[in-house]
Amino acid sequence: MAASLTDFLPRNFPVIQAPMAGVSDSQVVIAASHAGFLGSLGAGMMEPDVMRKEIQAIRAATPKPFCVNLFVLDEIGDAAPDLGSIPWLTELYEHYNVAFTMPTKFAPSFEAQFATLLEDAPPMASFTFGCLSKEQVAACNARNIYVVGTATSTSEALAWIDVGADAICAQGIEAGGHRGSFLTSAEHGMGLIALLQEIRSETDHPLIAAGGIATGQAVLAALALGADAVQIGTALLPCRDVLLPAPYRRALLKKPFGEKTELTQAFSGRHARGIQNGFLIAGRKQVALPYPLQNAVTQLLRKSSSQTDGETLSLWAGQAVHLVRDVTLTDLANDIKTEIKQTAQNLQENWLPCFS
Repeated sequence: MAASLTDFLPRNFPVIQAPMAGVSDSQVVIAASHAGFLGSLGAGMMEPDVMRKEIQAIRAATPKPFCVNLFVLDEIGDAAPDLGSIPWLTELYEHYNVAFTMPTKFAPSFEAQFATLLEDAPPMASFTFGCLSKEQVAACNARNIYVVGTATSTSEALAWIDVGADAICAQGIEAGGHRGSFLTSAEHGMGLIALLQEIRSETDHPLIAAGGIATGQAVLAALALGADAVQIGTALLPCRDVLLPAPYRRALLKKPFGEKTELTQAFSGRHARGIQNGFLIAGRKQVALPYPLQNAVTQLLRKSSSQTDGETLSLWAGQAVHLVRDVTLTDLANDIKTEIKQTAQNLQENWLPCFS
């Protein structure tokens, strides 16, 4: 019998820890799993050998199901890009007095990552930045890997359904970090409320809601709109058992309003939502190299402020960043569960009788 999404979710808590590349390593997945979330390994930037070790570490620490996320990317060579088209970036390196060295490699091979995924066969795998082929989805299913495709539009959701994906992660424009768009504009996407309703009107496929979810009230709202589960990222980032650069955590816990986040291509070459800082502002309306080239050539500049002021660090965060909490992952899970119960009780007592 084929697996269903509920087979992977913690009992009575349909909440997935978002796979955040560079943050959600095996230790975060293990901590999230112990806290009651479905843990997700952000393996998009991991070399295959690292990815295998991280999967082994998760399996050694917990028997619970987990997800591995990969970026669907075309293979690229190792030829150095021409920085002449992005003089603003070289000027920023000079401004912050950071020495630039051209990377020798720009991204892991997706083909090699995918081969490792099939070999190690985690219970679930999610994909973003592109869409697998029917053959690739079938290969995952043959290894009992449940396939989740990221969609920022209904056309992308239907594309994933067409190739045989088991579930869709609907990513609203509110979401922090990189947009998963591959058919539609990454810059002018739909909000999660409209996106969920539209996709649900076209399919009964399992749906995971992502973007702007930070409270039990939002979890319940997403479920009411047709989601089968939700995925939370920004709200987990400042938790005390998630290792973040100090300026990143400080920026989150300042609780900026959502209007202080915006989409930018400047850091990586793909649209991603983060908190405004010096780098993001300097990169507005500037030309960027395509991902992953831009991501590679900004790495040294980003790293330079990871332990100082964070002004050149990618501070990925969604529009619900004002609602983050300074708690542990376990405390956050318990808070969300309490909010779900209290909100459901309020609806039952005060509103549902009005419609009976």
